[in-house]
Amino acid sequence: MEIKTDKYSVEYIRNDRKITFKGILRLIGKDEYRGIFELLTRAANEATGLPLRLDMSELVFLNSSGISSMSMFIIKMRQLDKDILIMGNKSIPWQVKSLSNFQKLYGKVEIIFS
Repeated sequence: MEIKTDKYSVEYIRNDRKITFKGILRLIGKDEYRGIFELLTRAANEATGLPLRLDMSELVFLNSSGISSMSMFIIKMRQLDKDILIMGNKSIPWQVKSLSNFQKLYGKVEIIFS
């Protein structure tokens, strides 16, 4: 399953339990993030055993509405008691600053920076 525009893409690779984010996400409000949230939720419901992997290493920008939507997803993962591995890029400033906040929401979030 994939959501793709000329500015970003979000792809769920089912066999790898991996969601890959690329580009610039500047959607307005949680309503515009609904499709992405539904893709994440579907992946979470299908993930069993190993952690669900979120590869954000090529996500250049995520606005505050996106961070809020991701936070709601992390809370949903906490309710489902599922593990999450987030792969980030230490050369992208917003990731260094914001991804660690997801660990504060849920202790089973692991973050790896490349």
